[in-house]
Amino acid sequence: MTEFLEGISSDGRRVLEADLGNESPAVWVERARKRGVELLWLHTRRDLSGDGFARFPGYVRLRAESPPRGDPLPQLPPGQFAAAQDAAFRGRWGHKLVAADAEPPVRAVVLGLYEPEELVGICTVFPADRLVDGPGVLPAGRTPEAYARLLLGACAELGPGTVAVDSWGDDPAVTAAYEELGFTVVERSDGWERVLD
Repeated sequence: MTEFLEGISSDGRRVLEADLGNESPAVWVERARKRGVELLWLHTRRDLSGDGFARFPGYVRLRAESPPRGDPLPQLPPGQFAAAQDAAFRGRWGHKLVAADAEPPVRAVVLGLYEPEELVGICTVFPADRLVDGPGVLPAGRTPEAYARLLLGACAELGPGTVAVDSWGDDPAVTAAYEELGFTVVERSDGWERVLD
């Protein structure tokens, strides 16, 4: 059996998430129903619309050998991480509910984008891996430009060299903005969701 994750979506529904693999969508629907979840999220390049699933922007990894660097961004105060993470990703496909006491990942730097003093978005950077984990923007400011500013700030934090960025559930205009900055898609998987009754 293919591995799966079970959790709570950012909008509070129980969800089972997995790569479709070689199994049929019907097998996953049955597993999800047996586990009593409300949503089933599958990752695949196959079209699952005929199986009752709706397509969402899924996972994209992009990479740039020498990306431009933007204005440096301040580090988010640790005590603000949980609320900021929740607000930046709430309602986005592929994102789980953030616990009120969540802390930044170990060995990560969390940057904040402010306009002028109000938080607009956050970006978690893993310097040892040269990885930017999905910039997130609060709902009122979700423009491709805000996402690009976060990514450029992360590139400034990392300095010269190759940078990878992971994108989960972002609008295609956001990944297009990353490509305009010189990033190239190296991996992509569509997201599929089925609401279970």
